[in-house]
Amino acid sequence: MSVQSQKRRYPTDPIVNAGQWPDPFAIPGGGSVRAREEWRACSSAWRELIVGTEYGGLPPEPVAIEVETLCHSGVQRWPDVPRLWSYRVHCRGGDQPFSFCAAILFPSTHGPFPAIVNGDGCWWHVPDDVARRVLDSGCALVLFNRTEMAEDLGYGDVPDRSKRSGGLYDVYPGRTFGALSAWAWGYHRCVDLLHELPFINTGCIAVTGHSRGGKTALLAGATDSRITLVNDNASCAGGSAAFRYVGDGGETLNIISVFPSWFGSGLQPYLGREGDMPFDQHCLLATIAPRPLLLTYALDDRWSNPEGMVQSAWAAGEVYRFLGVSEDIAFHLREGAHAHALEDWDVLLDFINWKWHGREPNAAYNDHPYDHLKPAFSWKTPDA
Repeated sequence: MSVQSQKRRYPTDPIVNAGQWPDPFAIPGGGSVRAREEWRACSSAWRELIVGTEYGGLPPEPVAIEVETLCHSGVQRWPDVPRLWSYRVHCRGGDQPFSFCAAILFPSTHGPFPAIVNGDGCWWHVPDDVARRVLDSGCALVLFNRTEMAEDLGYGDVPDRSKRSGGLYDVYPGRTFGALSAWAWGYHRCVDLLHELPFINTGCIAVTGHSRGGKTALLAGATDSRITLVNDNASCAGGSAAFRYVGDGGETLNIISVFPSWFGSGLQPYLGREGDMPFDQHCLLATIAPRPLLLTYALDDRWSNPEGMVQSAWAAGEVYRFLGVSEDIAFHLREGAHAHALEDWDVLLDFINWKWHGREPNAAYNDHPYDHLKPAFSWKTPDA
């Protein structure tokens, strides 16, 4: 059943509605896009502005990586005995050595396999039914713990929520990057790992994550073109949902005060002045174009600001339309609350089958119940 047909009622008055949205076709620093071939330079300018201002930049790329095999095993309780191989990735070039672990679950058949990378290994995050679905789709599932790169200070009773030490902060001291950037760097290093493995199809690498992990997956995808499909699940503020338009109960720009360690310092001057920001999250989504982008949210997850996500998807969708790939950005809303649910994974696999294998989609994309919602932008695409 589509979300439109459910006839559900949601609050119609946003708690933030900060007016006109920046035009993604206006190049930061001057000029505007008039032809498709000009989008790459515009996208790069937006990426530099957003990543530097909102996230504090990225940690440097390592000079080199070395891959250490830890274990080759299998899941014996499943009849097909899928393989589970684990690795340690050693990253060279910082002030001190750094390494982290990753595990790859993949079918026992012959590859190479498309891969889905999930960095939420700090949570109890991938139950058997999800892993089984991924394997049955013919994909490999890459799992790592993003908090090996930087501690997650988003929990109660943290002595110092602005702490910048441990993990990559000690490897690259004196930098301004926040934890989201450090975690995105971990996704990039997993992509490095996958490029070393002959059983992985490196032309089909997806990233996914939930909540703060969804923010991370978006940032990782926006800053590494080797990632060929991006999925954000319920990322809230600082992810795919807009700062300028926040529905009732949604997470606002105040997140940078509640969880300052996640971000850089560049958004602090805009607290309470969202309309003065030189960008919003639709500009970040647009930098992923023309690569496929899927946003999965839940109807009763008011905190994640699903209306703000829909607005961002509509705005970024204009860039996708301009590039001739309007169907390569999509959102999906399901029943339920804030979780990385089996349905979210099923929709991701449906989207992957559509974009990578040309199969007809089954999920209801771009359907929403917000009859009150109108696009929050008035600018036109260059071809309009």
